[in-house]
Amino acid sequence: MGKGRKRKPGKREKNGRIQRAPELRYDKGTEKAQAMQALYGPDGADAIGRAFRSGLLGEGSEAKAMLDMARSISNAYWQAYEVGPYSSTLADRSSGSTPSILPDKARRREKWLSGCLDTIKALGASQRRSFYQLVIDVNPDHGPLWLDRLCFARRSKAMEVDPVDAKCLELALEGLALLANVECRDQPLQKVA
Repeated sequence: MGKGRKRKPGKREKNGRIQRAPELRYDKGTEKAQAMQALYGPDGADAIGRAFRSGLLGEGSEAKAMLDMARSISNAYWQAYEVGPYSSTLADRSSGSTPSILPDKARRREKWLSGCLDTIKALGASQRRSFYQLVIDVNPDHGPLWLDRLCFARRSKAMEVDPVDAKCLELALEGLALLANVECRDQPLQKVA
């Protein structure tokens, strides 16, 4: 037997060469990623999306309005306060998160964001902390911890809701409802406990 290189996997032509058009494979991710996709669908990549899919923002158009407002604030925040563009050896230097070419639009967006954040800051430190954890902090897979516990309690109907976790959600939603110009109704957690 020869001691050559291992044979590459894949379909072959009659002459033994690998076919030039490889078969396309869809990577479904890890088991945990598939479980998250099954639970939250496309909204599982951020904390506000997981809260929305769990029904913690309420129901109907008001919940959707709060979700949209939260994502708008998060996007504006990270565009305005990001440290700088990322660099990649695969792309040219003009790609990435470079500052906007339209300075007037960027200025208006930053002014709007400052107004929103000042509104939240005026509500108090505990509301600001809960709001930032739910809306602005980067939580792609899990977190904040109080939201994870609430989502789990929502899925498993038998588990009781921790009052501290419910208070954190209430504080965050109060500020978010104010910004989204939505009336904050009774807590959706009252139905769970």
